[in-house]
Amino acid sequence: MKQPPRHAPRHALCSRTEIRGPAPSPFSRFSTPRRQLLQACLGAPALLLQACQSSPGTAIALTPPSPWTEQQKRRLQELGFVQTGDEWELNLATSLLFGFDSDRLQLEQRQRLIELGRQLREVEVPRLRIEGHSDAVGDASYNKQLSLRRAGAVSQALQGAGWPSGALKTQGFGHEKPITDNNSEASRARNRRVVLIAMAS
Repeated sequence: MKQPPRHAPRHALCSRTEIRGPAPSPFSRFSTPRRQLLQACLGAPALLLQACQSSPGTAIALTPPSPWTEQQKRRLQELGFVQTGDEWELNLATSLLFGFDSDRLQLEQRQRLIELGRQLREVEVPRLRIEGHSDAVGDASYNKQLSLRRAGAVSQALQGAGWPSGALKTQGFGHEKPITDNNSEASRARNRRVVLIAMAS
């Protein structure tokens, strides 16, 4: 008489099934501090590559903060200054023209400069550079001295507005930096000028 086929016990089937856990880490054979160091070193290039791939073609530009407040910028613009880098420049050729071979300010010009100086002090401009210029008539060295005297005359007027002399720097360029040609009296008069430059430090 045939014996009925015997079935393997359920627990036997289960015992044959291999239950696999997560694969062991390649760093598991190292001690904990060394393993952490290896993982950090190998992971850093991947993070850098991911950062580069996330924004292709873009460069990070670090813009230094402006030394001027928004209130100062707005007020300087209202006074006619033009920004050039970290400095602000005001060409006084339209309101401050010197006579030929002269460094004297007319009374009205001096009063305008004093008022301008007060407004610049109110907005707390720390320093001013005063550049004097001349036309091209005459000796170059003489014109440089004449342009320096013109800058000095403007400096004296600004000191009348409360500016300390240490905050005012004067320079004379003679006819080295003309803003127009010297072919007519009108153009030469425009070159006989003073430029104010507001400096942050």
